Amino acid sequence: MKQVLGLVLIAAFILSGTAFISVAASAVDVEPLAYIMGKPGTVTPPPAETIPWGITRVNAIQAASVVDESSVIVAIVDTGMDMDHPDLAARYVWGYDYVNNDNNPDDDNGHGTHCAGIIAGIDNDIGVIGVAPEVDLYILKALNKRGSGTYTAIANSIIAATKGPDGVPGTSDDADVISMSLGGPTTTVELENAVNYALNYGVVVVAATGNDGAATPSYPAAYPGVIKVGATDIYDNIASFSNRGETILAPGVNIYSTYKGGTYTTMSGTSMATPHVAGVCALAKAAHPNYTGVQIRILVEGSADSAGIVNALAVI
Repeated sequence: MKQVLGLVLIAAFILSGTAFISVAASAVDVEPLAYIMGKPGTVTPPPAETIPWGITRVNAIQAASVVDESSVIVAIVDTGMDMDHPDLAARYVWGYDYVNNDNNPDDDNGHGTHCAGIIAGIDNDIGVIGVAPEVDLYILKALNKRGSGTYTAIANSIIAATKGPDGVPGTSDDADVISMSLGGPTTTVELENAVNYALNYGVVVVAATGNDGAATPSYPAAYPGVIKVGATDIYDNIASFSNRGETILAPGVNIYSTYKGGTYTTMSGTSMATPHVAGVCALAKAAHPNYTGVQIRILVEGSADSAGIVNALAVI
């Protein structure tokens, strides 16, 4: 395994009984696991509201001030979300926990909560503000407290987000955007079919390229039609850990956001870059409600500035 900025990336692990066993991915016919793409730093209680540098860098505050994203739905497939977090609770609409198979997608890791804050941190007097602070959130918990999960759980989450609470795709309660700050080294037919299912119903799918400095993205980012997000630092440099093959870049180094237990922390990874782009997709959908998912993807990927970083002002 390889460690990048404190994140352990595991090339191939399977779940056998109750233990994780390291094997070669091609040696056995089993389902691979996917992993989160970021790790927290120091955890703090709620401070006075601040605007994280990434939010400023993608021009989110100005863009959000001229659109109404309250009718846009972003689904986050991750470790869940702190359901009581003061900067997020009001944004939660619906979700499911595919790890424990229940209706409470609470976050026992913290990663999903961090990503949620980047997308939708509420504009109040504490904590942080997100890219699209009025957006509605669907929370699909596919990763466990260790930050790993099966491709089946991820595929089920993608399909559920595409159908929405009514269980019927192509209706008004479907997610508009799916954000996935996770990845694995291999593909499966099940995962690819789930991504294509979402794309075919007009959902914008956004995923992290991965954190092991590879020349190509991890899965599901590697699939055609997915917005593939790489990470940059505060100086607009592409992060050394960021897998290449990205179709857009976004801030992903030292990103301050919400965390489990009603707290806040700083994290780095393509995991942090991805929700910046998902939030911009939500603003684009708010500005252009009749655009198809493909049109939103083209608009957002085409918004890249001279550094290749997503620009929210260019999509509204």
